[in-house]
Amino acid sequence: MRAALKQTELRVVNDQFGCPTYAPDLACFLLKLVKTGAYGVYHVTNQGITNWYEFAKEILRQAGIDIPVVAVSSDEYVRPAKRPKNSALDPFPLKETVGSLPPFWQDALSRFLTETQTKECLD
Repeated sequence: MRAALKQTELRVVNDQFGCPTYAPDLACFLLKLVKTGAYGVYHVTNQGITNWYEFAKEILRQAGIDIPVVAVSSDEYVRPAKRPKNSALDPFPLKETVGSLPPFWQDALSRFLTETQTKECLD
């Protein structure tokens, strides 16, 4: 969001996929998981898979920032470290163990944007 307020357009990769996760949702579900007494490997993320381009567009839409977002490939957006094309995680068996899954990432984003910390981050 800070970059969107300083630039006339954003260039964001559209070929890297993942599951955006809101830390309070992660903490809540980790506590629920601990209370079950279950053990093993669990992937705790907000629901839904997206790429960075679609994520950026949704952030700006929800924040009411209207600038062009241009999709680029990872090859066009050089970073110091190579990023995986797909880092999406499957929440199985979280639902079976806890009884539910965290909300979708779009809902988590909406809640994040209403927090007072968001305003502080942009100052």
